[in-house]
Amino acid sequence: MAYTHTDVDIGIRRRDVATLVAHLGSSASGGDGAWDDEAWGDGAWGDGAWGDGEWEVSIAAAGRLHAWDGRELEAARHENNLWCRRAGGPWLLDVLIGDGDDHEWVYRRDPTFRLPWTWAVHHDAAGLPYLAPGLQLLFKSVAPRPRDDLDAREVVPSLAAEQIALLGVRLPRDHVWQHLLAAHRRPFGVGDVVEVMDLLDGASVPAWVDGGWAVDALLGEPTRPHDDLDLAVPTRAFTAALAALGAAGFVQVRDDGPHNRVLLDRMGRLVDLHAFDDSTTVVGEDGVSRCGPDGLAYEAGGFAGRGVVGDRRLACISPETLVCHHTGDVVDDDDWHDVRLLHQRFGVPIPPDDDPRR
Repeated sequence: MAYTHTDVDIGIRRRDVATLVAHLGSSASGGDGAWDDEAWGDGAWGDGAWGDGEWEVSIAAAGRLHAWDGRELEAARHENNLWCRRAGGPWLLDVLIGDGDDHEWVYRRDPTFRLPWTWAVHHDAAGLPYLAPGLQLLFKSVAPRPRDDLDAREVVPSLAAEQIALLGVRLPRDHVWQHLLAAHRRPFGVGDVVEVMDLLDGASVPAWVDGGWAVDALLGEPTRPHDDLDLAVPTRAFTAALAALGAAGFVQVRDDGPHNRVLLDRMGRLVDLHAFDDSTTVVGEDGVSRCGPDGLAYEAGGFAGRGVVGDRRLACISPETLVCHHTGDVVDDDDWHDVRLLHQRFGVPIPPDDDPRR
């Protein structure tokens, strides 16, 4: 144990609050006031703290304790914790209020992020349920304290590949834990690309490889590790692509809008799906023809690339379009790696303002 625990944290659904409190033998709490972290218990677990008798229950929200009168707790008022204790004693139980229905866990801070309960709740050898460690770290990640950083350092190396990928895709790119996650992340390999493309082919979903794997496919060999597989699919086939991946065990872990979804499977493989509207084209103010409005604004002529991954021939985004996608406002070392190789192999010019040699 890395540090001393003075209480027990448990998580329940918001709809189950009344049931829990009734089980504790309590219906209301003591008075209001500011909470005091020093008032938590100091390990009196063997002194009858969990015996019979009524518990006091308070709502902990916005830095204060509020008397609970049995009403439903409101997420909009940040009523996401109940503190429980024996009358006059130290606080011993912190009840974290979560959201979800009979089928899915819901992330309170982003209701578009939902997972099957089998993903969100794990069980130890004795059958005791606990929140998936990656999700617990996600909650801790918003404003990490030293003890949260310690938890991340201790826990991340032992996480399953799917938990590392899930946490990585949910955290901001510049989060302090991303380097720790990168050191333990499972790469998206050659065989994974072939398997996913075969899966979509079997579902009659047309797909073009995008991103870093498109660069390596065009070059005919892997040139760097990849965290995920970016795919462009027509809007008309987007639902079918999601269904095919879902049937293969992938779940959605990020919703980036109606035309962009990120999916993950138990092996830790991330697929980033992008939809484009191939039913019509729109000419922009720059004179470039792009795919129609019901999808992402891919250049209409950007689907002419052809490449190979392993022994699998693939349709890819064109070298010219890839250079365009890999330059711009936010450019990292992987982007420059890809752009340089596309420039060397295919002679695609690097935009003067984005030349890494400047």
